[in-house]
Amino acid sequence: MERRVLEVLGCPDCGLPFTEVSHAPGTIEIEILTCDHGHEFAVSDGVPMLVRQSDRSRLLAFADSYGRAWAKDGWGSPDTAYLEGLPYRDNTGRRSGEWRVKARSMEALLGVLNPQKWRRVIDLGCGNGWLSHHLAIRGHDVYAVDAVLDNTVGLGAAGTYARMGPPFQRIWGDLEHLPFQSSSVDAVVCNASLHYARDMPASLVDITRVLRPGGLLAILNSPVYVRPASAARALSKFRAHLRNLGLADEAVLCYHHLSRSELESQVGTLIGAVNEIPFDAGWWFRWSRRLKGVALRMELASFPILTASKRDVATPV
Repeated sequence: MERRVLEVLGCPDCGLPFTEVSHAPGTIEIEILTCDHGHEFAVSDGVPMLVRQSDRSRLLAFADSYGRAWAKDGWGSPDTAYLEGLPYRDNTGRRSGEWRVKARSMEALLGVLNPQKWRRVIDLGCGNGWLSHHLAIRGHDVYAVDAVLDNTVGLGAAGTYARMGPPFQRIWGDLEHLPFQSSSVDAVVCNASLHYARDMPASLVDITRVLRPGGLLAILNSPVYVRPASAARALSKFRAHLRNLGLADEAVLCYHHLSRSELESQVGTLIGAVNEIPFDAGWWFRWSRRLKGVALRMELASFPILTASKRDVATPV
């Protein structure tokens, strides 16, 4: 484990740094990280397994169900050529339109996320690691965190990018108990992930904790609605779709559609004023969404890029 990583990682139980790195008895392959309170966590295949013991069975069940459901829905592939093409090319052809939008949103984000100012970045809910890879190419020191471990949509697939280079650090972690020290990172990027938080306010509190003063939160590729009633209606329909894919009910209930006013209020209270990075999702996306909205007589989700910089002095909540 590199020293620079230990300067950032923190115990998910108590938040303290890891002060001891040892090896599991009888092995030289498995490292053990230990904090001052004696909490121990293994490093498996280069991935620190930084989930609290009390949360592991729940998170593993979620990850298994999630991975199978999204693979069935056309997302992800363990094929190296597929991963190399993302987000610009989906060689499965199953989600090409959505990936075109993700490519445009990534380019808009990278146009703002200067590695000279925001070098140390957490890709929170990194999935297969495609954004972590592009952040690393840009010169960021990247920490790719996800609950899913598989080789299709999770940290196993992200390992292909990490080996391809430039390297970045993969971490098994929970959105609500981030395994990082306080004020240790320059930016947290939630790319299609914040809407999976079981308790979004708790996740935002922990994101605030790990950001340094002036640090940046960026939220993108999450479904956002102007009208709360529209968010609730769409959420009901999409949860039914997830159940049809075989997603376990506990995992289904983790999925949310976001009201823009509520999201901006929570982020604004905890972190700082919310700004939007404009980007053009493309004519295909605009017109297909408009026609679908007219046909269904409902507001459809937008997928804005929202940012907030952490205040130098925390605001009481």
